[in-house]
Amino acid sequence: MAVAQVTFYEGEGFRGGTFTADGPVRNLDRTGFNDRAASAVVDNGRWEVCEDAYFQGRCVVLRPGQYCSLRPMGLNHKISSVRPAEHTGYNRYGNEAPPPPTRYGYERRQYDPGQQQRPYDSGQQQ
Repeated sequence: MAVAQVTFYEGEGFRGGTFTADGPVRNLDRTGFNDRAASAVVDNGRWEVCEDAYFQGRCVVLRPGQYCSLRPMGLNHKISSVRPAEHTGYNRYGNEAPPPPTRYGYERRQYDPGQQQRPYDSGQQQ
């Protein structure tokens, strides 16, 4: 079984410095990452993030996925503690974040200079 893990980024869009947790962190101040997270990637588990140290204040459970911004949940630069959420068949917390938007992988397309390219959505006929 894969280890549960969450990675926080200083900037929105997964930019800037990072901090990765694979277990409870009661006070992010000790890691130098207190109130610095602006985006997150949750792998293999659900994570409860709280605005105050020692899992106090407003807490939200993040589901697996990529959160390019924590702003919509009101958590931008406000996370002070984090821990794995218990696995239950229902949302016992009542504060589970909506699933992050699906990110689609786009394959690189090959360009053939010998092939005539159609104008994209230009309305022109060839």
